[in-house]
Amino acid sequence: MLFFFSALAIVFLKSEYNVDKVDLLDVKRELVEGFHASGRDIFFSDEEHLASVECNIVTNYKNDICGLVFVLPQKQGKGFPLDRYDSLNFNIESHSSNDAYNHRIRVFVKNILGTETDELEEIKAFKFHAVRIKSNGDMVVPLSRFKVETWWEDMNNIPFNLSYVDMSSVASIEFFINDMPILDEGRYTITLSKLELVGRVVSDAVLYKVLLYSWLLFSVFSMAFYFLLKLETFNKMRGQAYYDPDSNLLNMIGFEEKYKKVANKKATFYRVRVINWNSLVRHFGLLMANYLLKQVVVKNAGLNKNYFSITARLNNNELIFVRYGGPLSIEQEEIFIGAMLSPINVSGLGELRLDVKVGVSLEEKSPKDSQFVLDRTDISIQSILRNKTRLQFYSREVSQQAEQKTFLEKQIKLALKRRDFYLLYMPIYSASANKMIGVEALLRCRLQGLKDISPEVYISIAEETGLVRDIDLMVIDMALRDFSQFNFPSDFTLSINLSSKELLDTSFVSHFKRMVNRAEFDFNRLCLEITETFLLDIDTVCVKTIDDFRAMGCKVSLDDFGTGYTSFQQLVNFPVDEIKIDRDFIGGMKNNKGYDAIVNSLISIADAYNYKVVAEGVEDIETYELLVSKGCDFFQGYYFSKPIKLSDIYLMTEKSITDQSKADGDIHLL
Repeated sequence: MLFFFSALAIVFLKSEYNVDKVDLLDVKRELVEGFHASGRDIFFSDEEHLASVECNIVTNYKNDICGLVFVLPQKQGKGFPLDRYDSLNFNIESHSSNDAYNHRIRVFVKNILGTETDELEEIKAFKFHAVRIKSNGDMVVPLSRFKVETWWEDMNNIPFNLSYVDMSSVASIEFFINDMPILDEGRYTITLSKLELVGRVVSDAVLYKVLLYSWLLFSVFSMAFYFLLKLETFNKMRGQAYYDPDSNLLNMIGFEEKYKKVANKKATFYRVRVINWNSLVRHFGLLMANYLLKQVVVKNAGLNKNYFSITARLNNNELIFVRYGGPLSIEQEEIFIGAMLSPINVSGLGELRLDVKVGVSLEEKSPKDSQFVLDRTDISIQSILRNKTRLQFYSREVSQQAEQKTFLEKQIKLALKRRDFYLLYMPIYSASANKMIGVEALLRCRLQGLKDISPEVYISIAEETGLVRDIDLMVIDMALRDFSQFNFPSDFTLSINLSSKELLDTSFVSHFKRMVNRAEFDFNRLCLEITETFLLDIDTVCVKTIDDFRAMGCKVSLDDFGTGYTSFQQLVNFPVDEIKIDRDFIGGMKNNKGYDAIVNSLISIADAYNYKVVAEGVEDIETYELLVSKGCDFFQGYYFSKPIKLSDIYLMTEKSITDQSKADGDIHLL
């Protein structure tokens, strides 16, 4: 009987009978005050199952907006409980006589703050949530996608305890042209032909909990005689549900269960991400990676118990530690991080260790939904992934940095679309030949949002967001087109930087080969530069890709050598044609004996294995002469030339460097 009931309940859960749907357009005259338009010089239509507004925007006004406002009923100052539903479904179209309009609509859910705002001004009595969408017909927007508008928080100095998402008392649902105010004149129309609230009569969690309790009761009454014998099995099943079998820590489900006791209390959350997890799995396998993580946890169990109340494993490479009250002291944080980084001796492999980043969120009153905390700790980790910082607290500044990252991603897409990227070229000088023997293509951007930012910044974002393929192909195409316009000597080389992401994709080789063949460029004149940190995660796919490049005749250069963790053994096992010594070592070797020793070692190793050595960042004649005396033959830096147009470089190659040296008394190229 219970089997039948469970099956019937699950069928009901997934059926249309469990769908709670409210057609607001159908019942708006009964349930709501109705639509009204907002804007200037408007024409408003409110027909059955249709509402539309047309606004004439002129430049005489500075605060023009255009939109539809769907006012929901209020009873005793309490708004409509939108949090009972899962999604907002609607059909919306927008048009404009202005061709620049991008069809973006901003959808507001305006919530009544209630008695907690008695001391606030009237303008703060509503909390603004919003999403931005493309008005292209039917839309299903989960209510979870709505976020509190930061402009509302900033404009009104909203306190932290009022900045959470709340849709329990909604005053209105509003649809506006995204630009507020609208700066481009023209006629704008918004047409809404469907507006529904969709939820579930019985939620998944409620029904599953009822089924769970039903089965537990059934098991208790049916197996009472065998209860003691089955107790161990029951505990084992419970452990499988709430605990991770590889580390014996709480899993995500167990953490969520424990988190219920933390909600509404002051607590500090430490999220630890193992950033070398993929490398460990790739080189030693998943079992060894899990073993290493477990040993670190076991080794520091006593320390963690003293510092934290909850320890859980969120996923393969992330742990979370919860501490009631305030954060650890600085000294305790150093001990905690040191413990996570401590090496584990593995038989046959030596010492292995985890490389970690820690994101921290201090919650004066922990939100009911743990996802808010997890998001904040994730943002904190993301902010330090590309620097040497180990631990970062969440703050408004960190959140703004995440927003800045999103902004830069949009700017990169815009620059690609508008073709605002261009190339400059850094000459490569040979001391033995006493001339320029090649150039390195360097990416630059004209777009206002990117032109003053280092390419290293937005290239790293492009790698994270998957835009780097478009950039790499664009750079290759532009460099080959530039070279086709000039008749450089046949031994004059072109160096192009490649993202290591390309080496993980075997299809990139065919793209590259077609482009070079189409440009009728000699593969032997191409040098592909990759960063040293690439060698940390190299696998057979990467080796195959580089072998394919070499088979074509291309050279491979290891850029920024000495800044990462590459061992000399890796360099020997993975031979390259060229290594470029990082500018930090070059600039510091005159005053730092350690840097000078490193440069000597790199030049000696390169000479032993017949690698070409290029010194980057040569800024003065003293540095140049010192490097020449050490046996270095190839140079880049402002002592020779800053990055310039290829046309200027071509003019330089037509002049005799020897004659210029006699005239100037040195070997400056520019």
